[in-house]
Amino acid sequence: MDHVILFVSLVMAVAPMVAMLYFIWWVDRYDREPVRFVLAAFLWGGFGAIGLSIIASEFSISLFQEAIYNAGFDAGTVVVAPVVEEFMKGLIVFFLLRYRNFDNLTDGLVYGAASGLGFGMTENFLYFTQFAGFDPGYEWLSLIFVRSMLTANMHCAASATFGAGISKLKDHGIKAIFYVLGSYILAVLLHGSWNYLVGTGDIEDTGAAVLLVVGYVIVIFIIFVLGIRGERKQREAVLGEEFDLGVLPEDYKKILISYGAMKKSGWFPEYLNKNKFLMLVSRLSLRKTSYYISSGKRREKLHSEIVEVRKELKEFTALVAQVSRDNKNT
Repeated sequence: MDHVILFVSLVMAVAPMVAMLYFIWWVDRYDREPVRFVLAAFLWGGFGAIGLSIIASEFSISLFQEAIYNAGFDAGTVVVAPVVEEFMKGLIVFFLLRYRNFDNLTDGLVYGAASGLGFGMTENFLYFTQFAGFDPGYEWLSLIFVRSMLTANMHCAASATFGAGISKLKDHGIKAIFYVLGSYILAVLLHGSWNYLVGTGDIEDTGAAVLLVVGYVIVIFIIFVLGIRGERKQREAVLGEEFDLGVLPEDYKKILISYGAMKKSGWFPEYLNKNKFLMLVSRLSLRKTSYYISSGKRREKLHSEIVEVRKELKEFTALVAQVSRDNKNT
């Protein structure tokens, strides 16, 4: 294969997925996930999930060969692949759930989307290089566009859906199982519907597939943005008493609920660790939000962490107050 075609295939498989991943991570402004965890989810989707999916799909097809053959449609693509692939992509979200950085629905969306984008990256590269061997022309360029803009976004949206459901396991107890199952089924239905519609070769079905994915991606993004806005409202609500208790400086009341205000310079003493302070504020807000809806050992653990975070923030508040007094005396 021509080295130029191989290079273009690699760039077009990787660059759009990385760009979308960065955008999703950036939008989650109030509590961005650690880059190492987001990359872990992305790489899992690109290598672990796709590898296990190939093995599991081949095994499932051989096991149910007769039923698949007699289905009257490409059941391997429409049923087996979505069921297997969505589960494999979601495994990393189950794993990351145990880390304390994982707090809520938006985190599940981010990690699920990252895994889906990684899966789409590797799958696209395999398709691009395979198709280029037969027709490295206009049809190949069309394939690059369709898979980069649509198929990869389908993987992203489906995995984000499952990730959002998995996030409920953090604080919602036994009833979270229904969220997990429901989100998994929804992800499989989206994936299976896309595969079926684009597989018929009918122009009307292809158009319906495009509308399905574009509409679903828009809905997921709206849910994501609403989740971030919800974090801001929760932040304002749960931090209110922290100012009254002296945990946080009273002068920072408006600043700490506005992302734009927090990004500005000049409001925090230069020689104190502003990033650590803001990280602790976010952690306190998220832990208190989880505390109110959790129970049992999880609630006890959250209470202990809230106490520790408050202790650290009080030390910051005392230092800020000292700086303020020193400035008045000079």
